[in-house]
Amino acid sequence: MMQQPQTEEKQPGVLERLPKLGRVSQLILIVGVFVLIFVPLLLIYQQQEPKQNEARASLSNTQKILSAAETPQAKFEAQLAEATATVEAARASFPKPDQAPEIIDTIIALAAANDIIVTRTSVSSAAPAGSIGPVLTFVVGFKGQIPKFQNFLLGLDSKLPTSEIKAVSFIVAKEEGDYDSADVTINVLCYASD
Repeated sequence: MMQQPQTEEKQPGVLERLPKLGRVSQLILIVGVFVLIFVPLLLIYQQQEPKQNEARASLSNTQKILSAAETPQAKFEAQLAEATATVEAARASFPKPDQAPEIIDTIIALAAANDIIVTRTSVSSAAPAGSIGPVLTFVVGFKGQIPKFQNFLLGLDSKLPTSEIKAVSFIVAKEEGDYDSADVTINVLCYASD
């Protein structure tokens, strides 16, 4: 007997596997399957970019919130604490109205440092309109030399930072060896405690 060569069985193609339909029906079926698969994928792909942009925006906002060193409330509380400290420091530079004797002592010490003799002092208190506190007015008489009076007036600002020179009058000595004299009116703005 003769052996016959073995033949490989041919696998049927896609079109042969489909049910027994006409060629046009098979084509419509294949197109329908592709449409069913690719249309949803196309819709998903088109919606992906807006969703990604929304996710990026959300991520960016989250990163901003997380990277913030402090919350707005903490920032405002820090600013309030700083302003309070500044106000307290400013209050410390303002004398109180009952400190008139200490202010006179400061004026006398500054005059002595500039080699000036204090001849008289007077104090009055007022609360002028538009002022943040009461004002002590000091009228001081001096004897000495005019350049030393000028040094005294320049040094007054460092000793009494809330002071203001309202009036100054000089009388120059007529004879050599006599003292020049001056009358100075100084207003000192005070802080009235609550």
